Formats: sequence, structure tokens, C-alpha cells
Amino acid sequence: MDSTRKAVGGGRAERRIHPRAPVRLEAGYEDQERQVFLSTRDVSEGGVYLNAPEPPERGQEARITLELPDRAELLRIGGVVVRTDGEVGFALRFDRRAMSELARNQLREFVDRMRPASL
Repeated sequence: MDSTRKAVGGGRAERRIHPRAPVRLEAGYEDQERQVFLSTRDVSEGGVYLNAPEPPERGQEARITLELPDRAELLRIGGVVVRTDGEVGFALRFDRRAMSELARNQLREFVDRMRPASL
């Protein structure tokens, strides 16, 4: 687990616990109001950033379906929207209590493979 805080533009401290991999994947997104296909900007064991011209409200509970490359099974993961960025996208934090150990391991392995070596 990477809990290092890094200074990011303007001196803000980055509070990420899980390393991110900048990767574009197609994702099925579903909440109480909609079912859409979106693309990811980055993925981590703890959550995902999804590109969306009409992001859901912060606090919205949702489910995503991801198909990781080289994996036969789909990952279905619940979470909550923790940040929205206007008409750009939003961050969904995964509900780790509802995630299987298999899903956590597959995400961790995928992120480790996809992360640039310099991070």
C-alpha cells in the first residue's frame, strides 16, 4: 500500500492511499437514474475516475462493470461518487467491504502492470 503524500501543483498534498494507473477502459456505469457506458481516465484498487459530460451528484451510490484486459470475468464493483469535475468527469470510490478478495487482487495486479515505472 502506497501512503506517501506528494506535493502537487500549488503545494497541495496528494492524499492517495492506492497507486493509480492512467489507463482508458470502457466501463458500464449504473446508478438509480441511468445506465451508461463511460471510459476511465485512471484506475486504482480503491476507485476509478470516469470521463462523463454529465457527471452524477457527489454522494451518489453506483455500480461499475469493468473488463480488464487478459481477464475472462467482468468485475462488478459498487461505490460512491466522491468528486465531480464539471462537465469533465467524476471520481468513484469503491466500497471495499462489498469487494471480493479476487476483485481486489485483480485490480491491484492490473494497476501494478499498467503504472509507469517512474511512479
